[in-house]
Amino acid sequence: MKRVLVIGGGLAGLSAAVYLSKNKFRVTLLEASPKVGGRVYSFIDEKTNTEIDNGQHILMGCYTDTLNFLRVIDAYKYLKIQKNLEVNYLSHEGISFKLKATQFPFPFNLLYALFSFKRLDVNEKFSLIKLFLKINFIESENLYGLNVIEWLKKEKQSDNSIKIFWEIISIGALNTSTEKASAKIFCDILKEIFWKDNTSFSIIVPALPLSKVFCEPSIESIKRNGGEVRLSEKVIGVEIEDMKIKKVITDKNIYEDFDFVISAVPYFASEKFIDKKFLDKQPEFHYSSILNIHLWIKQNFLSEDFYAFIDSELHWLFNKKTHWNIVISNADKFMQMSKDEIINFILTELKKFIPVSDDILSYKIIKEKRATFIPDNSILNNRPSTETKIKNIFIAGDWVDTKLPATIESAVRSGRLAAEKIVNQM
Repeated sequence: MKRVLVIGGGLAGLSAAVYLSKNKFRVTLLEASPKVGGRVYSFIDEKTNTEIDNGQHILMGCYTDTLNFLRVIDAYKYLKIQKNLEVNYLSHEGISFKLKATQFPFPFNLLYALFSFKRLDVNEKFSLIKLFLKINFIESENLYGLNVIEWLKKEKQSDNSIKIFWEIISIGALNTSTEKASAKIFCDILKEIFWKDNTSFSIIVPALPLSKVFCEPSIESIKRNGGEVRLSEKVIGVEIEDMKIKKVITDKNIYEDFDFVISAVPYFASEKFIDKKFLDKQPEFHYSSILNIHLWIKQNFLSEDFYAFIDSELHWLFNKKTHWNIVISNADKFMQMSKDEIINFILTELKKFIPVSDDILSYKIIKEKRATFIPDNSILNNRPSTETKIKNIFIAGDWVDTKLPATIESAVRSGRLAAEKIVNQM
């Protein structure tokens, strides 16, 4: 039985390890921290004794690799899947609006949703629908050099439709401003979301804390198939001879009994033990942050699972019943603010949309400073593949060339692609 070392227990590493162990490889996964999941995990908040997510994630029906991965680890059952697209919006007027698809055949279900959306006037609806119908026929390579806002303006989208519709998708998916984000990658993900099939645009949210959905079932799957997961073990170096890795050195062990290695750590961490010169491309990533605020209130009067904010620096509110999880993408301006400054801003901003008291029960602020790389035009053709110049090592992570932005789907897909390279060599 061939042996594989997987370095890194984020979703890319878990995906690779699960795939390989299912294909009869003996897998050892090494994770430097005391947990797996990378940025996708949950933990117990000591003040409230509630298991909360490090950061809320929306999945989509087009996340084929992620959904297949969850089926393999027997965690698909822990998802809440919309039958038809439905997004609830909160506006300054204290009124909620819905973008809701029908059960009509595709694409008439989406066309109905767009045309019945009350926050757009008739001309805006026609312009939006025109672009929506056009997207699947656009050669996205022709959008190189354009950012999202330039492309949308070129396609005659109004300021209002950009703010109400396009910007919410763009910032949520790309985690950066429309001025920085590449129009090409935005067009590509719109094709994935809206034109893949009739279920691709369904919104999916985990029904349980993230560790229960992704982390614990992954570990169980790896172990069930003969693999092992070693936590709190940090790789500090490798030895290379004749363009093959011969040794992997950690702070606890020296590994020599392996056939292949998959490095599934963030780019900035991989440089510590794999020189850039061994990658087929050497990107210069810039990063964007995400801010999550968990807010326990005395009375939860919201009924829907999640809401999008219109015209606000707040982007999403996820209703956890026991508390709210508010998400701010592209959140660099908040990273240097104190907890008091952040919570005061959050409460002040929330009051523009919903009646909420200053007398909250508790809160938890989570800053993810390097949450995702910025998918601007400079990075599009400069992401490395899963293969390296070293014969027996492959790389995975949401930053490799998956053709996707830094999402859960990109991470899981990269792990599967790296693992397939090994399987195909047998």
